[in-house]
Amino acid sequence: MPTITNQHESARSLALCADVEAGKRNLDAFGYTVHENFIPPEQVAALRERVLEQAEMELEAGVASISASGHAGKDRHYGGRDETALPISQQVGFLPNKGAEFRALMHHPIALAYARHVFRGVPFNIVSQSALMLRNGGKRQVLHADQQAWPFATPVPVMINVTVALSDYEADMGATNVVPGSHRFPSPDLDMPHEEAAASIGSALLPMVCKAGDALVFESRTWHCQGDSVSDKLRLGIGSVYGMHMVKPQDFYPAIIHDSVYDHLSEEDKDMLGFTVHYEYGGRIGPRNAHDLRANTNCRHPYIPELRRDGSGDEAVLYENMRVAKTDVLSHPVA
Repeated sequence: MPTITNQHESARSLALCADVEAGKRNLDAFGYTVHENFIPPEQVAALRERVLEQAEMELEAGVASISASGHAGKDRHYGGRDETALPISQQVGFLPNKGAEFRALMHHPIALAYARHVFRGVPFNIVSQSALMLRNGGKRQVLHADQQAWPFATPVPVMINVTVALSDYEADMGATNVVPGSHRFPSPDLDMPHEEAAASIGSALLPMVCKAGDALVFESRTWHCQGDSVSDKLRLGIGSVYGMHMVKPQDFYPAIIHDSVYDHLSEEDKDMLGFTVHYEYGGRIGPRNAHDLRANTNCRHPYIPELRRDGSGDEAVLYENMRVAKTDVLSHPVA
């Protein structure tokens, strides 16, 4: 890897790519890549419109995830609209529940190609998908790696973030900052100043500037942070994070997916959302009651409650004998 200095204009200029193979080489060398024209303009416009509609209505309902500092602000809470100003940071989370266009995005073939590359063939699924909005006043985030919580180094990353930009990302808009080559080192000292930490490994902190429709792709060992926003422009993107199948996900979709959404999931959707059991042990789902047909894609378990000879317990039911209760809103066909 070449020596990285602040003289590099941006992380984009160092690791820009227009095809997957070049992006893979960038991931291997720098721990990230900026993939231009990841989605076409019409998809950018449709996703942007949908995110802004959802965000506005969550504010109106008083259930928006908001912060006065940024994505990881300690003041993040659920709340509503401030009559004087829009929130500096708003996160629209659990996106697979909030539109088919978001579930389609998690299957993007280029994103999946990057995930297969960094995971070296280990099965994976999506562990989080959220839209992130940042306005003027957002504060620089602590420099970190997404697998910072791992108490040991790993030879390959356990997660990868594919953030699709729905606006331009400019340095003064709080564009994500990255330390090229940091994926080859242990996670950073959270108390060390950003520039000092980057210099300690012979690198520099660079902004991942990009155009709307580009994707910022970085693996979970790469040091990064949200930058300061001093611009009046809205920074908007959707982050889809994929993880190896055995990683405890940030968002556990088998429990989160709404029943009305589950009814319409394809088998591919279920697999990507974590409903598949790998190697016969990870992520098994058992019925919560005798009418619960939510199940793994590749195995079915009976409903087995506490059984008592005195009749005080419930009855066990094989999965194939389970039926949806008349009072239930579910309409899943019995497998």
